[in-house]
Amino acid sequence: MNKPNIKQQLRRGFFALAIIGALLTLPKAQAQPIPASGSTTDCEHVISARTSGPNTIITSSITVCFHGTFEGTWVGTERDVIHPNGTLTGQASGVFSGTVNGRSGTCVNSLEVSITPNGDVTHWVVDRGTGGLAGLSGQGTFQNDIEHGPGCPVSGFDCTDCPPATGTCDDSFTLDYIGQIDFAP
Repeated sequence: MNKPNIKQQLRRGFFALAIIGALLTLPKAQAQPIPASGSTTDCEHVISARTSGPNTIITSSITVCFHGTFEGTWVGTERDVIHPNGTLTGQASGVFSGTVNGRSGTCVNSLEVSITPNGDVTHWVVDRGTGGLAGLSGQGTFQNDIEHGPGCPVSGFDCTDCPPATGTCDDSFTLDYIGQIDFAP
């Protein structure tokens, strides 16, 4: 092989490597955040209530009807700790089944609750989707918490289509949610 051919081969090789290098440094497609909002109504059943030192610990099974960006039913368990100063902290986790922004499937939805005399903060996180919700992630807060007490909630909760686990509820709430979700590309 002569020198001009070797140089031409090297130039082609370096040119191909330069193109590949440029492609590897291009930004990857990023999921675009989607605003999420709507309302929920839940039905809670106390599984257990006990004291541990000065704290009261309540574990409940919960069924929640979601409307808005999330449209469907969430079923899970919540564990709340009521402290002697009147504050409450809690965690819940469960599975949502329905549609999110028009896509159907299931996903894990978890939340952390902190209620103080100055107000309450409930932070939610969603991930681990299946079906059309594969790649879903998001987070936000619940607000406008209204407690309805025992019985079946009469507004926003259809006790036939979105049934409580066992008839009437030990307690029920309505909440609004806001946040952001995205679907991995």
